[in-house]
Amino acid sequence: MVALVVAVSAAGPSVVAAQEGGVGGGASAAGRTTLAVVPFTNITGRADDAWIGQGLAETIAADLEQFEGVTTVRRDAVASALGGDDFADVEDDRRLRAAWLVTGGYQRLGDQLRITAQLVSTSAPDAVVAGVVKVDGMAVDIFDLQDRVVDELRDSVRALSSVVVTSVERVAPPLPSVNDMVTGAPAEVAEGIVSGTPTSAGFGVAEGAGILTGRPTLRPSRTDERPRIDGRLDDAIWRNAIHITEFVQQNPIEGAPGSEDTDVWLAYDSQNIYVAVHAHYSDTNMMRANRIDRDQSFEDDNVSVYFDTFLDQQRAYRFSVNGYGVQGDAVVNSRGSSRSGRGRRRTGSSSFFSGGIPTGDSSWDALYESGGQIVDDGYTAEMAIPFKSLRYPRRERDAEHRWGFQIVREIRGKNEFQVWAPVTRNVSGFLTQVGLLEGMRNLSLSRNLELMPTFTATRFGSLNNQGSFVDGDASPEGGVNVKYGITSNLTADFTYNPDFSQIESDLPQIEVNQRFALFFPELRPFFLEGAEIFSMPGPITFVHTRRIVDPEVGAKLTGKIGNTTIGIITADDEAPGLLDDPMATGFGEKANNFVARARYDLYAESFLGTIFTHRGFLDTYSTLGGVDGNFRLGRTQAIGFKAVQTDAQGTDGVGRQGQMFDMSWRLNSRRWSSFAVLYAISPEFQTDVGFVRRVDQKRGFTRLAHTFWPESWILNWGPNIQYSWSHNYENVLTDEEVRAGVNAVFARNINVNAEFRDEMERFGGIDFPKQALSFGGQINSSRRLTFGGYYRYGDEVRYSENPFLGRGSQGSFYASVRPFSRFQSEINLSTSDFIDPRTGEELVFDVKILRALSTYQFTDRFLLRSIIQHNTFDRTIGQNWLLTYRVNAGTAFYIGYDDHYRQADLIFDDIDGDGVTEQLFPDTQIYQQTNRAFFMKMQYLFRY
Repeated sequence: MVALVVAVSAAGPSVVAAQEGGVGGGASAAGRTTLAVVPFTNITGRADDAWIGQGLAETIAADLEQFEGVTTVRRDAVASALGGDDFADVEDDRRLRAAWLVTGGYQRLGDQLRITAQLVSTSAPDAVVAGVVKVDGMAVDIFDLQDRVVDELRDSVRALSSVVVTSVERVAPPLPSVNDMVTGAPAEVAEGIVSGTPTSAGFGVAEGAGILTGRPTLRPSRTDERPRIDGRLDDAIWRNAIHITEFVQQNPIEGAPGSEDTDVWLAYDSQNIYVAVHAHYSDTNMMRANRIDRDQSFEDDNVSVYFDTFLDQQRAYRFSVNGYGVQGDAVVNSRGSSRSGRGRRRTGSSSFFSGGIPTGDSSWDALYESGGQIVDDGYTAEMAIPFKSLRYPRRERDAEHRWGFQIVREIRGKNEFQVWAPVTRNVSGFLTQVGLLEGMRNLSLSRNLELMPTFTATRFGSLNNQGSFVDGDASPEGGVNVKYGITSNLTADFTYNPDFSQIESDLPQIEVNQRFALFFPELRPFFLEGAEIFSMPGPITFVHTRRIVDPEVGAKLTGKIGNTTIGIITADDEAPGLLDDPMATGFGEKANNFVARARYDLYAESFLGTIFTHRGFLDTYSTLGGVDGNFRLGRTQAIGFKAVQTDAQGTDGVGRQGQMFDMSWRLNSRRWSSFAVLYAISPEFQTDVGFVRRVDQKRGFTRLAHTFWPESWILNWGPNIQYSWSHNYENVLTDEEVRAGVNAVFARNINVNAEFRDEMERFGGIDFPKQALSFGGQINSSRRLTFGGYYRYGDEVRYSENPFLGRGSQGSFYASVRPFSRFQSEINLSTSDFIDPRTGEELVFDVKILRALSTYQFTDRFLLRSIIQHNTFDRTIGQNWLLTYRVNAGTAFYIGYDDHYRQADLIFDDIDGDGVTEQLFPDTQIYQQTNRAFFMKMQYLFRY
C-alpha cells in the first residue's frame, strides 16, 4: 500500500529546513517552507495497481522540483530522520519539521481512475485545508492525469513562498487519503491558511483520538441564525456552513467513489446541530421515497448521521431522513445489534443493512425537526437536532467537544451505501471507523425536562358463558411520564400508571410442537429507552422487562459518568396479585423488581461490566448477580466472557442456586469470519427478571465462513460450516449438529442462501438422528414490490409423552407491495406441518398464519393502519384498525378498534359452573365473535 504526501512547513528562523543530502542539515531563512513526498494510497487495495502510486510519487516529485525554490531530498535521508519507522501519521511528519500535508490517493474502477490530493495543515489546531485536487479520467491516460494534478497543485504550493521537497518511500500503513479528508473547503478557509490565520471551520485528520487517530475530521461552522426546517436549501446559513461532497462506497464496491453525487452541509448553534442534504440522481426513477410513519422508512433511500458523543466507540445515536422528511432514529451499540420494536424489520432480517451499516435499536425516539422535498434531480432535506435529545460529556465554557461522526447515504435501487469516513471490511466494527466532529463550543447547559401526560379510555366486550356477547363499561385511565436531564449525560425517568394498550402488537409465532418457550420482544416505550445498556448478547436474556407485566410505578436512571455507563430500573408489578379469589394468598399484592447495570469502558468496543437483578413477591424471590467483559484484539478479533450466579426461592420455600459461564471469541475480516463459544448453564439456574430458554446444558459451537468478493453481477458469495454440541450436567450428549451452507449476494438487491443440517437431538431419553435442508433469500429490485422468505424441510421430533421422529417443514414468507407512495401492504405467511410416517404419512398438524399489515398515510401526520390475521390451526381471525395523528415523537392521538373471531364449535366454557368446559356452539362451524375493544389514547409531550 502506497500514498502520496506532500508536506510543507512554513518555518520561522528556529525551524530547521531540509537540504540536499540530509534532513535537518542547516537553518532555514525566515519564511522558508518544507515539503515531503511519499507514494499515493491505493484506496481500492488491488495489488496489481500498486505500481501506480509509486509512479505518481516519482513523477509529481520531479515536476514539483521544476517550481522555483523547490529541491528534492533523497529518500534515504528522510527515512534516517524517521529512525526507520513507517510514515504512518501526522506525528511522523512532525519529525520532518513539516507543518503542511498534501495527502492523496487513487481509486480504480474498471477503466476509470480517480486521483485526489489535498493540502492540509498539520500544526494548526483546526486542521484547515489550503488546496484540493481531484481529477478523473481513463487509466490509460495516467500521464495526463498526473500532469493535471501538478498543474492544479501549482497555485497552492506557490502561495507558500519557497519550498523544499522531500521524497519518501513507505509500505504501510497508509495515511488517510483525500477521501478520508473531505474536499470542498470554502474559499475563506483556504485564505485563512495562506495568511497564517486558521479559521474555525474546516476539514482535517484526527490526532490523539485513540483508535480514531488518522480518521477524517470536520469542524462545523457556528451560526447566529436558525434555518427554517422545510427541506428547501434557501436559508443563508447554508452558504457559510461546512460543505461535504466526497463520499465513497461501502457497498457494493468498497472504496469506489459514490456513483451518485451527494452534498451535505453542517452548522450549529448553542441549541442545535443543523444538517442539510442534497441527494442527486442521474436517473430519478431509481429514487425510493415514500410518505410513511416515522421509523418505517427502512426500505427507502435515506441519509443518516451518526453521533458517538462520548467518543468511546461503544454507542452512537443515528438520525435519518428520506426524501419527504420522514424521520428515523436509533441507538447503535458497538456490536451493531438491534432490538425489535416500532420500526422492527421482518423475521429473519439482520440488524445490519445489506451494505454492512448498522440500523441499531429503532425503538429509541428523539425529538428533532426534519423536512424534505423532491426536486428535479433527487431530493433535498434538512434536520435540526437539539443537543437536548443527545447525551454527551459536559464541557467547561469555551472547551471544545469532540464526537465520533459518520454520514451514510443509501441508494436502495443500486444496493449502494455511501459513507463520508471510509469503512473497510478489513476492520471489524462500524463505530471504530467513524470520523470525528470537533470544534463545537458552548453548547446549551439547560437541563432537559419532559412531561408527557397520557389519557386512555377502553371499552371491552366478550362472550359470556351462555354464549351471549356483552359489552363492558368504558374504563378511562390517566398516567404521566417524566424525564429529567440531571446532567447532559445522565437522565432520570419516572412513570405512573403507564398505558400499554394495543397500539403495538406482537408478530405472530407458531406455538405448536415447540420444545422451549417462545420469546416475545419488549414493545413498551418506558422500558425500551436505554435498553441497550442492559443488553448482554448470549444464550440468556438477563433483563427481559416483559416479565414486569402490569407496573403501576416505575423509575429509571441511565447515562454515563466518566468512563462508566450506568442503568438502574425499579418497578412494581400488579399482575401477580390480580387473582379471581379475594381469599387467595397474594390477592392484591405486588411484585417488586430491581435491575442495576454498570459498565466501565476500557477502549474501543472493550469494557468490564457487572449486573444485578431482583424480583420479590411475598416470600418468593429471584436474585441474579454477575460480571462480564469484552475485549477487542487488534482490527478483526475480540473475546468476551460472562460469569453469573442466581439465588431463588419458590413457593415451596426451598432455595436454589445456579451458575452460568460463557466464553467467546470472534473474528471478522473482509474474507473470513469465525466465532467459537463455550457456555454452561446449571440445572438450578433461575431468574424471574430475565428469559432463559434452556438450562442443564454445557454447550459449545463454532462457525467458519469465507467470503469471495467478485464485485460484479455477483457482489459476494461464500461457504460456511458450523459445528455444535451439548451435554447435560450428567455428561450425557444431548445435541450434536453439523451445518454446511452457502450465501450469495447479487446485484439489484438479490440475495440467496442454502444450508444442509445433520443433527442428533436427545428427547425423552431417546436419541433422534435428523437431517434437513433449508433455502432462503430476498429480492428487493423494485421499489413497488419486495418479497422473500425461508423454507426448511427434513426430519423433526414430535415433542410429546411418546416422542417419535417424523418429517416436517417450516417456512416464513413475506411480500411488501407499494402501488403508490402513500400506501403499503405487507403480507406475511408462517407455516409449519408434521407428517407421521408410522401411520401411512398421516398429517399430524398443518399450521398456517397469514398476516396482512396495511398502512395509508393521508398526510405527514395522519395515517390509518390495519392488521388482519388468520390462524388455520386455532381457527381464529383477528382484525385491528388504528387511526394515528402524530405531531412528533412524543405527542400523538390514537383511536383504535380490535376484533377477534373463532370457529364456533371450538369455543368452550364452563356453562353449568361445575368446572367442566363444554361447547357453547356445538352444531356450527361459522366464525363467532369472541371479543372486541374500542380504545382511545392521547399523549402530549411538554419539553422545557
